Amino acid sequence: MSSTEKVMNVLKSKGKASPKEISQSTGLNYNTVRGALNRLLKKGLVKRLERGVYTPA
Repeated sequence: MSSTEKVMNVLKSKGKASPKEISQSTGLNYNTVRGALNRLLKKGLVKRLERGVYTPA
């Protein structure tokens, strides 16, 4: 499973999460999570609710 898929799974299960929470849940490096979130934002698959909080689109 790719890092992007892991990030999406956490967001779908929690509803919303910060990169730090996603990193702790998946065991992925914080910077890896940030990169995955940026890719997902560009694709329109996640939304940023507020600074540091993301949710599935």
